[in-house]
Amino acid sequence: MNTITKLINFRSIFLLLSLCITACSNDQDVHTELSPTVILISLDGFRWDYQDRTDTPHLDYLSENGVRAESFIPVFPTKTFPNHLSVVTGCYPENHGIISNSMYDEEWDAEYYIGENSEPVTESRWYEAEPIWVTAENQGLVAGTYFWPGSEAEINGTRPTHYGEYDGDIPNEDRIQKILDWIDLPSSKRPVFMTLYFSDADTWGHQYGPDGTEMNSVIQELDGYIGMLTEGLDAREVLDDVNIIITSDHGMAGLSRDRVIFLDDYIDVYSDSIRIIEWSPVGMVLPVESWVDSIYNSLIGVHPNMAVYRKEDIPERLHFNSHRRIPPIICLADEGWSITSHSYFDNHPDANTGGTHGYDPAYKSMHGSFIASGPALKEGLIINSFQNIHTYNVIANILGLSPAVNDGNLDSVAVMLQNYANHH
Repeated sequence: MNTITKLINFRSIFLLLSLCITACSNDQDVHTELSPTVILISLDGFRWDYQDRTDTPHLDYLSENGVRAESFIPVFPTKTFPNHLSVVTGCYPENHGIISNSMYDEEWDAEYYIGENSEPVTESRWYEAEPIWVTAENQGLVAGTYFWPGSEAEINGTRPTHYGEYDGDIPNEDRIQKILDWIDLPSSKRPVFMTLYFSDADTWGHQYGPDGTEMNSVIQELDGYIGMLTEGLDAREVLDDVNIIITSDHGMAGLSRDRVIFLDDYIDVYSDSIRIIEWSPVGMVLPVESWVDSIYNSLIGVHPNMAVYRKEDIPERLHFNSHRRIPPIICLADEGWSITSHSYFDNHPDANTGGTHGYDPAYKSMHGSFIASGPALKEGLIINSFQNIHTYNVIANILGLSPAVNDGNLDSVAVMLQNYANHH
């Protein structure tokens, strides 16, 4: 039995026990009436087609009793932080400021990077649009995040009433229990907007690729966690009162060490006059101003599987040219290709294997999943693929909030709402 199978089997047993404890508990508070409530769940890296690859009874139940999109279209670049912020702000990265997982702000001479204990992640100055939890709190509602990119920062002077600092070691069972604990709070303290975050599909997708057989076990395990949440809500007699919205930030594409573009074949990536802000599959190149033209000319057309753009020439559909943090040169690999350097490639034999994301969102492999079920949503509805920026307005509508300025359009997705007629 391999390591991943042992891990999943152990966690599955633990999950079943937790389910039983939750469902059989006799001392849970019962909430017969809830204010309009939304639980927003991120299944990081859960590709649009994962649900149909294996048995997912809990996801299927929510889909059949709610709304499912053919796919959930990410913004560019199809990376974790930009897309999570787009879901909760309704803005493209060029407008919310988180243009990638790693970035550099020349004006501040400051770097932004993700990871546990990352100080920049907690700094409000990087975030330039209003997340839905800030909208809720500013309009007198209580919000809780456990976890979500951006929720550890005080944005526009506001934090969610309840939030947890990101800790990847916290078991998924504990994250679910935190949501259930919040549901158990008195109405004055109970959040009406909550987030959950699960990284498993992304972690294993990177390691094994989206088409590896290992993914089926991970998909089933994540489905079990959704079941654990719904069983806990059902035990509290509020399952039918809560709107559950399941999203994913991006999909995943398979990699190969035979599909590699070496950037140092064309430019001196180690020069003090060049800063490589992101490598793959979106190479973000920041030369000193006097070098921009020469570096661009050295890269344009050098590889058939890499498009190279000046910032101002990036296709309009990508909405990626108006923020100062976007560097002057963008290299974009074709699906399944990687941008790297010879030294990194040689020193990391496992690099450029498994899977990754970040590519043009026009590739279906980059699309995520969207499922929504609850009293505010239609039942048994399959809708066309839509871009994730519209989700903010959907949540604002359910909670009765006046949305902040954003790039989304409620009318384009309002068909999923029970009160759809109100928009026409």
